Amino acid sequence: MVRAGLRAWNASEAEAVEGRGVGIIGGGGGGEWPGWLEGVSAREVVEKWREKSPLWLLEVLPNLPVAQLAVEIGARGPVETLRERNGVEGDVERRIQRWGRRGVKWVVAVWSTSIGAKAEVWVWEGEK
Repeated sequence: MVRAGLRAWNASEAEAVEGRGVGIIGGGGGGEWPGWLEGVSAREVVEKWREKSPLWLLEVLPNLPVAQLAVEIGARGPVETLRERNGVEGDVERRIQRWGRRGVKWVVAVWSTSIGAKAEVWVWEGEK
């Protein structure tokens, strides 16, 4: 997701924006607990947890990729991750409009897909 977002941002004609003028919205995939946690007792979770890398939890945090993208491009505006569900496209558009009314000029929208990720850059041009 981060690479797709960086490619879209670098390919856009986005201007340098001060303050909170750039936001990131992401969605799809991620944020699911690993299978080894299902159907096990608390004691087994602790035992298996100790076998894992200290950073394993970062792989399942849903907002981590979009937060990393925000850091990479210097976005200081809102950063949000939405779960994949029916109607999420409308949610994205409503959020971008709301953010635009609050001063966000550019929004990088990035989504997990079955083969990687896709991203696009939206520019706020005011109410339509």
